[in-house]
Amino acid sequence: MKKVFIFVVCGAKEHIDTLHFSIDYLKCFSKQEIWVLTDSSRNETPVSHESVIDVKTPEELDHHQASIYLKTGIYRFVPKGNMYCYLDTDIIAFSDGVNLIFDEYVPPITFAPDHCRVKKFSPYALNCGCKEDWEKDRALFDGALNKYDKNRQIKDTRIQKEAKELQLVFDELKQSKLKKVRTAARYILSYPRFKLNDSFSFDRKTRTWQNQSGETVMYEVDIQSIEKETGLKYNRLSGKWLNSSKEDIWKDECDHLGEAISIKFEIGRKIGNWQHWNGGVFLFSDDSHSFLEFWHTHTIEAFSDPYWKTRDQGTLIATVWKFGLEGHPTLDRKWNLIADYYNPYLKWIDDQVLRIDKDLHIRPELVHVYHHFEDNNWEFWRQLIANAERNKKSCR
Repeated sequence: MKKVFIFVVCGAKEHIDTLHFSIDYLKCFSKQEIWVLTDSSRNETPVSHESVIDVKTPEELDHHQASIYLKTGIYRFVPKGNMYCYLDTDIIAFSDGVNLIFDEYVPPITFAPDHCRVKKFSPYALNCGCKEDWEKDRALFDGALNKYDKNRQIKDTRIQKEAKELQLVFDELKQSKLKKVRTAARYILSYPRFKLNDSFSFDRKTRTWQNQSGETVMYEVDIQSIEKETGLKYNRLSGKWLNSSKEDIWKDECDHLGEAISIKFEIGRKIGNWQHWNGGVFLFSDDSHSFLEFWHTHTIEAFSDPYWKTRDQGTLIATVWKFGLEGHPTLDRKWNLIADYYNPYLKWIDDQVLRIDKDLHIRPELVHVYHHFEDNNWEFWRQLIANAERNKKSCR
């Protein structure tokens, strides 16, 4: 079978510019054919590429819906008998290893996992109101922090960086009850200064966290004043801020998507908080048509339902459950390394390897920059392009 990379783009100039940016890297690293599926009548600027499939999309769709129409219906518009690798336009090829992705195909279709689970994705797939409720609580909390959190007055970037390192230590402690108990015991027995580790200590008189040089890198927040002003409550045992319903204001997850899939598509919920697939990269062939037909049909159906946001991943989850593919093999994360701007662990270890979690290092082949694309103020982006350019020199 011929092996083909294929992108879909539709509408705004910014999306077409992103496509051109990503194709430039893929062309350098791969000699496989690269196709673009589009509706040229909708595009603000022409697609500058030699292999374009032009499809007229339904006029009643907006540009975003038309793009999803082409993506989920992709099997309808490409020749049969080939193996395809679909790529979102914001996915950047990082090395000539990208060509090996076709070897990863497992029928009937192969996706990469997302960077979150179903419950966390739920409020981004539906208009269930949860995200808006959380944002109200957080706005209230944020307003109080502006008054009672001295850390917001720190402008020294060096100190801010140390504060982030200290916060990572706190986050790691939260993940281990044993470490929390041991640390609490050491704290009780330490006065007036508690040494957290070799880098940070807490002055119990001034209520400040300090570095080895004695500089304040973090102030203790005035919890009582925030509680009084907002009505929120701080649970000292769990370290969480709770609203009037006693829910964590940073919970960021709900059950509504699983419920909606069960009701709308009459599909039983197989796994409540399943690690769902990401639609940014997938491999498909003629064996994939039944799967893609269900995904396409029900995605278009969801466009007319105001409870469902205009996305394709909620209906992708429904399709996986319909076909009983929850345990189907997925691509290694290196084939769709999702670069989350808000991931505190995301950092280049060297010019080829990324840290994406506390103990997880990956050498990416395809990097998915789904937000902050071309943000030169983002250190990760600057290093990504510098490293990719370094790799490009070897294939010229």
